[in-house]
Amino acid sequence: MRSILRAVIHHAAIRRLAVPCLFAVGLAGCATAPDGAAGLGEGPRSIVLTHPSGETVAVTYWRPGGYDADALREIAILFRDRRSGETIPVDPALVDMLVELRRRTGAPPEAPIRITSGYRSTATNAALARTNANVAENSYHMRGQAADFSIPGVSPARLAEEAAAMQRGGYALYPHTGHVHVDTGPFRTWTPKSGGEPRGVPATQEARAQARNRNPARTPARVEVAEAPVAALRPAGKPAPERPAAKPSLAKAPAPPDLSKVRMVLAQLKDQPAPAGKDRKKN
Repeated sequence: MRSILRAVIHHAAIRRLAVPCLFAVGLAGCATAPDGAAGLGEGPRSIVLTHPSGETVAVTYWRPGGYDADALREIAILFRDRRSGETIPVDPALVDMLVELRRRTGAPPEAPIRITSGYRSTATNAALARTNANVAENSYHMRGQAADFSIPGVSPARLAEEAAAMQRGGYALYPHTGHVHVDTGPFRTWTPKSGGEPRGVPATQEARAQARNRNPARTPARVEVAEAPVAALRPAGKPAPERPAAKPSLAKAPAPPDLSKVRMVLAQLKDQPAPAGKDRKKN
């Protein structure tokens, strides 16, 4: 009888531990839970989640012995695709990651974690990927392994800093929206495109345009014509254009003769004898 009772209790314990794993099948599952819970201690784990719509979930999702399947189900409902209404299980390791980030930033246990994007169906993710270059075509949001979130009173930069220090999963800071992305994929990060540009439009388009304008090979340097010689402005090998003839200037008046020299010449001519025959008087 005792052996049967022990078997029943053992079976119940295994079932209780297996429910969360079955609920999260296809994700990281229970295998990721111990790593994700490394900094959370051995006490119960609670979380308060909110959505911009005003929906709130406050649950204790883990107690010594395992995850609470009902609590994880409530979390999954808040994480649902807001376009289609579809719901899939959320990776428990992602929930642990959010709680640990809350603790590392010093936020109190009752501080709400605002989820702006949780699960995305294949159709929703494809629609977003066509219009926003920040949306990965094979996103972890499609697996229930990613969350875009913020915590009121905690700067997004601080959340990203702590996610980097944890070195667990992917993370990225989105300054233009004020949220942080975390997921339970490989440890990595990336630089989001500011403003969520349409796919196919480079995020650095404006910066590149400015760089082209500063390129001397594309934009000629400004020439100050008043200071530059004419030859510097004429293309090589091209003769200089004919210039209009300048207006003739008046001739310069000659200097007046030296009167002393003139008198001397006249005196010499007076002293010379007159030519023969010219001084005779006519009858």
